[in-house]
Amino acid sequence: MPKKLTKTRAELEILLMAELHKDPACDSVDAVTITGTVGRLWNVAVESDGPHIRPVCRLKIWEITERLCGQYDLAQGA
Repeated sequence: MPKKLTKTRAELEILLMAELHKDPACDSVDAVTITGTVGRLWNVAVESDGPHIRPVCRLKIWEITERLCGQYDLAQGA
């Protein structure tokens, strides 16, 4: 299995936001922050313009995070 590329939190957050902004269901998401790892996945905190994030957007965040986790490792100390 080829080694995954390593990216910083900031780089991964930019990638995640770019993917989210492609989906109109996630238009209220203002920012994401990778706060750490849980198993093989990253823990992602989401800031939204409004009190709730749509369920379809939550699913999209999960799908994007899972895909990016398969492509990239989080840089240590990043």
